[in-house]
Amino acid sequence: MGGKIEKSRAARRGAIFRPVAEGWQKWQEGEGGTWTPAGEAAELADLSPAPGALIAVPVRRAFSLAVWVPGEDPSIFGDLVFTQLELRGLAGRSREATSFAWREIAREGNEALLHAVVLPSHLAPRYWHGEVTDYAVSPACLPLPADTVSIWQEEGGWVAAVTRDKELLHFQPLTEHAPDAAMALEVWMMLAPLEAGRMLGAGTSVLVFHEGPESPDLEDWRNAGGLPVETHLLPPPVRPDRPLDCVPLPVRDVQTAKVASARRQRLALIAAAVYFLIVLGLAANTLRLHWQARSLQADIDRDADAVAATKEAMQRWNSLDAALDPAGYPLEILFQTAKLLPPEGVRLTLFETNLGRVIIQGEAKDFTAAQLYMDAVKKSKALSSYIWTAENPKSLPNRSARFQIDGVREGFGAGEEEGGFDESADG
Repeated sequence: MGGKIEKSRAARRGAIFRPVAEGWQKWQEGEGGTWTPAGEAAELADLSPAPGALIAVPVRRAFSLAVWVPGEDPSIFGDLVFTQLELRGLAGRSREATSFAWREIAREGNEALLHAVVLPSHLAPRYWHGEVTDYAVSPACLPLPADTVSIWQEEGGWVAAVTRDKELLHFQPLTEHAPDAAMALEVWMMLAPLEAGRMLGAGTSVLVFHEGPESPDLEDWRNAGGLPVETHLLPPPVRPDRPLDCVPLPVRDVQTAKVASARRQRLALIAAAVYFLIVLGLAANTLRLHWQARSLQADIDRDADAVAATKEAMQRWNSLDAALDPAGYPLEILFQTAKLLPPEGVRLTLFETNLGRVIIQGEAKDFTAAQLYMDAVKKSKALSSYIWTAENPKSLPNRSARFQIDGVREGFGAGEEEGGFDESADG
């Protein structure tokens, strides 16, 4: 089974929007690559251009320049064209602020003939759409015959385009309102500088396109003599092999803003994703810590009785520290205090101890001997586990002195006084 393979709808090119005598036309590519009308409107925006479409900029909204340049180095053609635009006042404040494109259409010897298209810096919004990035001048969207001046109507006026072979060489709006002798003269004046510049091909003729069913009256034109003229119905558009290498500056601004907005959205999405992952990680960590806390609490609750019993046992053992420490034995304390007695002049009359409390009383031959002994007890390293306090010795009638030293072991309270100092007792 065989058949003709048609171009798939997905492979069809976007619509063409072109200006006509009154308003705009939308053309859609159909079966077999033919272009069929898909709508007309007074304004371009009413036809809803979409990405992938091509907008044909009217002749009156663009500038045309044909120029010969040295052809040895094509890489500098752009700079040479921009210089020519500056000389003619068609350039913006800078190259970046100038929307222009150029094509090489012929060569003679070491020279190249270039055709440049310049779009205004402030092209009105009715001639562009922010979603469309493919643009061409309207003559490039017509099947123009070779070596011909083609004339048709746009935006209520007549315009003309000149070809060299099949390449677009020049275009401009016309001031005359009908194809008569006056328009023939205007066309001749348009061609004169092109011919003087060796830009025209051989045997140039004129073709007038019309939109309605009736052809315009060309009798007056023909009576004036000059170039031969014919008429033809305005054909469907053609999509250029490639659109202009430039877009209107407002479209460039819109596209730049879209790229920046898309970049900001991507960054915002990335930041949101990172934030979400962080929150998710924190939530997971919180759940993990909560689970660990519950597990630890369960372990604590399980071992609570054993811990309490162990703590109670530790407290009982700690309470026995004083009794188990040899430094707290009464005989050891008595021995250490007795070692500090001088060979003569000081004697102990009372030694009393009760857990962490020690009371030592004695008599000395005089006040000085008593004071020296009490200082020796306070400074003794062997008795440093006790905090010693003492009042000044009390002198007796026989010039001797009675003293008392109280010691409290560190970690014990003073408790109730036992065996206090008796003022009337004798040693």
